[in-house]
Amino acid sequence: MLDLGEVLDPFRKQVIDVKDALARARYLYDGLDLILENVEDSKIRGASQEVFSAASERMDTIDAMLDEFYRQLSSADRTLENYKVNPKG
Repeated sequence: MLDLGEVLDPFRKQVIDVKDALARARYLYDGLDLILENVEDSKIRGASQEVFSAASERMDTIDAMLDEFYRQLSSADRTLENYKVNPKG
């Protein structure tokens, strides 16, 4: 029988890789935000803060979705493992 863990592992790795990429993007985003704090034009600072606020919310949403997807993958793997141990439930 096919081991679901072996099937799910590449997906879990992809989730981790995407979360790492998101963390790197957030790091760059924070750096750009710091640079823009020193801009003298208040309109540019205000606009950039709005953009960064919206981007931050979306990054947080994506991060939460990835966490949930990873939990679901792990739960499916555990469910199958429990089923293999006790096939009648």
